[in-house]
Amino acid sequence: MLMETIALKRDLAKDLVETKLRIIKEEIAKILEKWNQDSTKELITLTRAGEIPEAELDAIALTNLVKKRDELDVLLREIGG
Repeated sequence: MLMETIALKRDLAKDLVETKLRIIKEEIAKILEKWNQDSTKELITLTRAGEIPEAELDAIALTNLVKKRDELDVLLREIGG
């Protein structure tokens, strides 16, 4: 995959990353609330163990959201947030 670098003002970059991060955190919270769980790890573990098999698609989405959240957290630290 070809990555290009663009110039972007730090404040704008920080705002964009923070906004995306907030949206991802809201999505994570919605999934956890739907399954009455407090922890992403717990929901994923319970689903993998077959204790909440109907949550499989949400657990997959949750795994992807957590990965994106963690990547954006790193990026935000690099930007200086």
